[in-house]
Amino acid sequence: MYEYIAKKTLEDLALGGSVTGLKMCMRSEIPLFIIKIKFREAMGKNALGGLANIEERENGSKITLESEIDLGDALKTLWSTFGRDKVEQSGRTDIIVSGVAPKDLRDLKIRDKAIDVPARINELAARIIPEGLRVRSIIREPGVMTFIAAEDPMREEWKDMGRKLEVDE
Repeated sequence: MYEYIAKKTLEDLALGGSVTGLKMCMRSEIPLFIIKIKFREAMGKNALGGLANIEERENGSKITLESEIDLGDALKTLWSTFGRDKVEQSGRTDIIVSGVAPKDLRDLKIRDKAIDVPARINELAARIIPEGLRVRSIIREPGVMTFIAAEDPMREEWKDMGRKLEVDE
């Protein structure tokens, strides 16, 4: 059940391209829930040309985003710049822009600052962890966050379990 919740929440938060691995461990007899998430940081790219492959098409351009985390910002910017009638989402990370050449899209800024991926990872974990487990600890490492949740005061051995949890990519 939690695997399903994790997959749906990844979709809802558009983190599919940023999360490279996720592992959960649940010990209902304690009760204890550990989730470890590996992720790629946003690289500070805000121009469409740095976030996507842009190809010329017969009547415009096709944009293929590297990560679906950028989709919402890209669509909003393209709609406001060229109009909704010229912008069509043709796939999860594909956008068709009619009547616009790739050279006119490459330098288009889709947001002012990079996405805060760790903040979105926090939200992901908060949505997955069972509600009754109110005592929480977070272990942060570069590109990895481990969340430990329990009913009782946090024990060091539980944090060690979280540190040792292996995540497949």
